[in-house]
Amino acid sequence: MGNQYFYCVQCHKKSPTHQKLFETLYNFSKSAPEQCPSCGGGRELHVTLDFQLGAGDGTFKVVSAFLPDKLESWLGEEQEEVTFYPFLVMLQGGAEQKQFCWMPYWHVTGKDARGGQHAVCLEADQFESLMDQVHEKALQPV
Repeated sequence: MGNQYFYCVQCHKKSPTHQKLFETLYNFSKSAPEQCPSCGGGRELHVTLDFQLGAGDGTFKVVSAFLPDKLESWLGEEQEEVTFYPFLVMLQGGAEQKQFCWMPYWHVTGKDARGGQHAVCLEADQFESLMDQVHEKALQPV
């Protein structure tokens, strides 16, 4: 899906996360990155993504990452518990520093996290337009 690294805003040092993307986003959704070990400055999480067909490829700053309050689980093959982790990740990047809503997901069985191959990535304005339509429709009587 992509690779990721921490970027120090003070000394501009890049450091790999040494984790899989699932673990990195999960940890980021719970707390901010630790300070830079070299200078003590604040660090940002950056991800490099390849969306295919040349649309939106590049490196993005992760502004925030969210998981639902309640995760869904079920018994899968061989009676192992499967947990669904749908993320909403706010990215910022590109020449205009636009914000994007990226929605990767993983199915976790035991310690094995399998990612969603077709994660949606929309400009923040597009996502907001969709959510406005959802809210508008929800207010209409059925």
